[in-house]
Amino acid sequence: MKRILIIRLDGLGDTLLTLPLLDGLKTCWPDCEITFLASPRGTPVFEADHRVDQLWTVEPASMSKKEKIALGQRIRTAAFDGVFCLNEKFWPAIWTWMSYAPICVGFDPGWTQPPKALLRRLTLTHRLPNPNDPALPSIHEVERYAALAALAGCPDASGPSRLAVSAAARDWADAAMASLNLTDAQVPVCLHLSAKWASEGWDDRTCLKAAGSLIARFPDLFLVVTAGPGEDRFFQDAASVLPADRFHLFTALDLSQWAALMEKCRALVSMDTGAVHLAAAVNVPVAAVFPELNFIHASSRWSPWQVAHLIIRRPSPASPDHFWAELGSAVEDLL
Repeated sequence: MKRILIIRLDGLGDTLLTLPLLDGLKTCWPDCEITFLASPRGTPVFEADHRVDQLWTVEPASMSKKEKIALGQRIRTAAFDGVFCLNEKFWPAIWTWMSYAPICVGFDPGWTQPPKALLRRLTLTHRLPNPNDPALPSIHEVERYAALAALAGCPDASGPSRLAVSAAARDWADAAMASLNLTDAQVPVCLHLSAKWASEGWDDRTCLKAAGSLIARFPDLFLVVTAGPGEDRFFQDAASVLPADRFHLFTALDLSQWAALMEKCRALVSMDTGAVHLAAAVNVPVAAVFPELNFIHASSRWSPWQVAHLIIRRPSPASPDHFWAELGSAVEDLL
């Protein structure tokens, strides 16, 4: 194939998990031109990536029907040889069909979801059975993409996930870490804040409690704390309850800066969010915390890919002491 379109219109984590697919396609067809149709949340993954020749950014929720049809016409005009539809929603399927590409590959949920199954049979030339039952274990997301690639004639797209990080971002991270004045004995560990820490009955101070438990357990640990837009609120009381010389909060980072900063750390501690897959993409060990709800399905499908990691199952908030001990033990093993 010479011209390939990949459609993945989701969040950061799902987009990062497509990186092994890019390597597989480029290995199988070294001269292929890859166009990636991404969401605004996923676009930063490819800003420094030489594997993607064209990056198209769309937000279907904010597009009119006329704009969606126009995008389909643009896809048709591009004359792709193959389309990998990694989304399972209506418009990505329609855009795949509108491409008229000789090879259109995607997931088929089966007749448990009749409308989707019928649409896939009308829009795809190659379908991968993909029943989605949150009550059951699943193959990993990267393996799902690799299976799609195999249907299209690409035999191996399940290698490690590697993010292209800009030299400017690494220079920024060097300066940021130098400003912390860490001693040779101090061990930097990244803790990522997110709303998911406060899910399933856990309160807004859970991030602080996680930080406190790690600082108490490891005298030489220094927490490099990161937060997305608005999520620094989960750490707003840190100055009053944590020693100021044991952590630093970084906010308003772009993706490349965040990745470069994470590279400077010995491990990441995070709930199951895009941060987990970002760490894997820069080869940083991960202590990944998965909520109790759908734990088996989620941890098998979205665990950190091909990087040292440990999965921690978060129990109900009524029994937190064992959880903090397990989290500390995971970090100790990774370090």
